[in-house]
Amino acid sequence: MKRLIGWIVLGLVATLGVTAPAVPLPVELPGGKANWVVSVGGLHDAADNNYANWTRLGWYIFAADGTVRTNYWMWKELDEPERVTSMTASCGGDVPKCPVQTMGSFLTGPTGVFQGTYQTSDGKVDVTWTKDGAGQALTPALTEHWLLDPIPGGKVARISSDGYHSTVAGPVVVPSTFSSYSASFGIGYGSNAPLSAGNKVSITDIRTTYGQDEFVGTFVRANKGTVGREGAGLWAAGFNQATTFDQWRSCPSGKCVGFREKTKDGCFCEKFPNPRDRIRYLADAPPARNNIYTYWCECLAQGAACYQANNHVQSLLQIIDDDRKFQGWVGVETSTSVDSRSLKPNHDFGSAYWAVLNMVTPDLRGPQPGKP
Repeated sequence: MKRLIGWIVLGLVATLGVTAPAVPLPVELPGGKANWVVSVGGLHDAADNNYANWTRLGWYIFAADGTVRTNYWMWKELDEPERVTSMTASCGGDVPKCPVQTMGSFLTGPTGVFQGTYQTSDGKVDVTWTKDGAGQALTPALTEHWLLDPIPGGKVARISSDGYHSTVAGPVVVPSTFSSYSASFGIGYGSNAPLSAGNKVSITDIRTTYGQDEFVGTFVRANKGTVGREGAGLWAAGFNQATTFDQWRSCPSGKCVGFREKTKDGCFCEKFPNPRDRIRYLADAPPARNNIYTYWCECLAQGAACYQANNHVQSLLQIIDDDRKFQGWVGVETSTSVDSRSLKPNHDFGSAYWAVLNMVTPDLRGPQPGKP
């Protein structure tokens, strides 16, 4: 009887011309991955945007119904965001005990939100942001066109903007193919590992378990009025290899490591030629996959123990693959130019560094600047 009633209902629907509601077909996740850490930048020559550069760092979460959401931190060069101390690195040896600086907003959860839709096809991912976090329409909508790159092993996938990867170092022509708005460069990695803090690798584990790896990548930066590309890297030649570098040293808290890089050529200070060592720190930060990376040339400290003026400040998010293994970072640099005495912004926008970067294991790198 129930089956007969069902057939009668279907017959009535057909007779009356009523169409059953369509069920959305599943959309292919980019590379089969739902959770991504992504760095995006609006980096342009000063002649084109008068130093209105910006960076955005966060995560993209793709759903099978064709929707996508990003939670992000954002920094604008013209706002001149100031450095704050996240902790004091006490690493011992010849590594100076100094503040590890970052952006204050990076020590709390991201406040920016976009919501939108996406499509995948033929090695590409098109993302359209249509709403903000409150559900208000973005007018106009913001569109991004990503290249989806295969990664050996299938444990992680990569998206990048056209023109991000290249073997050519030095000045670049800013591409106009990436977005419908001012975003010009981007890099991201995705897996199906949750984005929660429980899937974050500690600084101690990075040093001990992954210290043999050299994490390198691409650094696309706006500085001195132009946009350029160069290599990015961390760990030099690794922790446990015989090199000309001292090894990275751990802080007693386990929350940071420090490194005095002894180099004759890499650190140049015109007015203060000696010494030329570079000081580097990598530190933990809340809330989820956040890490902090800072470095500075010792000669700029002019004999002081620490340098807090125009050190390089980078905010990083860890890349974790499907097996919960650490594979490197995506990040941004937001180094405001400040007065060396007051440590306050000096409005010298040309001397600031605004950048998009990745530092990853060999399989994740893509073409490297200066390397065939």
